[in-house]
Amino acid sequence: MKNLKLVFVLLNLFPALLFAQEVQRYSLRQCIQQAMKENVSILKAQLDEDEGKQKTKEVTATAFPQINATGELIDNVLRQAFVFPAALGDPNAGPDDYIVLRGGLQYTASINVQANQQIFNQSLFTGIKAARVSEDYYRLNRERIEEETIYQVASLFYRVAALKTQQIVLETNQEELQKSLTITNDRFNNGLARKLDADRLRVSLTNIQTQLATMKDTYNVLISQLKLLIGLNKDFAFDIDFQLPTDLDSAFLNYTPGTLDTEFVWEDKIEYKQLTTQRSLYQLERKNYSAGYYPTLSAFASYTYQGQTNSFFLSGDSNPLWFDVASIGLRLNIPIFDGLRKPAQMQQSRIRQIKTEKDLAFVKQQSSAISENATRSLEVNYKNFQAQRQNVQLANSIYDVTEQNYNEGVSPLTDLLQAETARIMAQSQLIEALLKVKQSEIELLKANGDIKSLLN
Repeated sequence: MKNLKLVFVLLNLFPALLFAQEVQRYSLRQCIQQAMKENVSILKAQLDEDEGKQKTKEVTATAFPQINATGELIDNVLRQAFVFPAALGDPNAGPDDYIVLRGGLQYTASINVQANQQIFNQSLFTGIKAARVSEDYYRLNRERIEEETIYQVASLFYRVAALKTQQIVLETNQEELQKSLTITNDRFNNGLARKLDADRLRVSLTNIQTQLATMKDTYNVLISQLKLLIGLNKDFAFDIDFQLPTDLDSAFLNYTPGTLDTEFVWEDKIEYKQLTTQRSLYQLERKNYSAGYYPTLSAFASYTYQGQTNSFFLSGDSNPLWFDVASIGLRLNIPIFDGLRKPAQMQQSRIRQIKTEKDLAFVKQQSSAISENATRSLEVNYKNFQAQRQNVQLANSIYDVTEQNYNEGVSPLTDLLQAETARIMAQSQLIEALLKVKQSEIELLKANGDIKSLLN
């Protein structure tokens, strides 16, 4: 009974233990590292890369000897018939008389081993080269997906960080507004303030509480999206590792002008490398089609061991006749005419190669433009951030003076509410400016092919 009671106690405590699990906080680097290990798209790209290596082994295996063995057990229910002139056995037979003889025995058992070896096959050699180039394509595709995932994780991380900062700002303003409401209520009770002033403060306080509720719901949605992106279970207690600095103006901002290397080399772009590899594959494809005009030469060998009997092999009186047959040789295949199929295939491959070269030219122009735009955007957003910093300082100064005047009875409540609204808006815009700077920084890293530096 004691053990049974203990079980019931543990069962009752189990849900509480689940909900009380410690929240794990991940930095941006930890989020990216987690995504590298568990993101579904990256895992699939890694499997594609492994599959590409196996395809290379599959093609290469054709160049090795191909050996096969077969075994047969045959019951010749009706043996092969041979027709001969009857005069061969009967001199008195007429010229139109024939006899039918059955060849072979009732049962036949045989084992056959065959071996083939490619000696010259230009298509095979080209195919092996193409398979190895395909490995590079799958590897580059995996790297491209990794870069895209890092970009998505970083963007979402800073959206969550900005939202968390806005929550803290609103909560701070809520506390200060609550203090003002308490003071106004005391003054109203002492006949020094109007009930309208207290009601206005309550309206402002309710508005902030509504904003906080909406913001927290959005925050939970973004956290769920981030967990899904980095491969965490939906029930995992997770939050970002972000502490609001005492100086809000420097919140999670690492950028200063000149710290980023804006020199752009479009050959380093993963998209350019992929297209270059694709062009190489089309070149090999054309070579493979043209190799179809070459003859192929292969060697073969065959060995057969066969036995025949009129009784089943397992019977005591079978007494089979056993003999073997072997042969070796060369097989030459010369293509003569295929209905102009190979020229059509080569033209299709040439067209695909031209399209890829057009894509390469476009990627050069596009990548340069994206890099220049990202650099310019970062500079503009940083200037806007600097301006917004001064705007926040000014809004805080105005609020402090207005609050002091209101407490002294010099300024009306409307001035305090307007100053409070202006301060909240300025702080919110500062956070948005911070997010834009970080987003521009990420855009520039991605444009220059340096997005993986966030892993360091």
